[in-house]
Amino acid sequence: MGRVVVRFVERNAFGILDHDVTLPSGTVVTNPVRVLAHPDGAEVVFTVRQIELDDAEFDRDIETVAADLDRLADLLRSTA
Repeated sequence: MGRVVVRFVERNAFGILDHDVTLPSGTVVTNPVRVLAHPDGAEVVFTVRQIELDDAEFDRDIETVAADLDRLADLLRSTA
């Protein structure tokens, strides 16, 4: 994909972690992310969008996001 620039929304109390990713082409993709309260802790919801990606690239993007979320879960479990 090349070099990208990521810009998160300002820190807030609502569990909103939306961020814009500027692709090498200049296209900006907004990634909605929410952290929702859950009886056992929290649930992270990340919306993946297929913008400027063919199906194979989109599948790789989904796998990358899933791996990132797994690492986040592992990190949070290890600090609990």
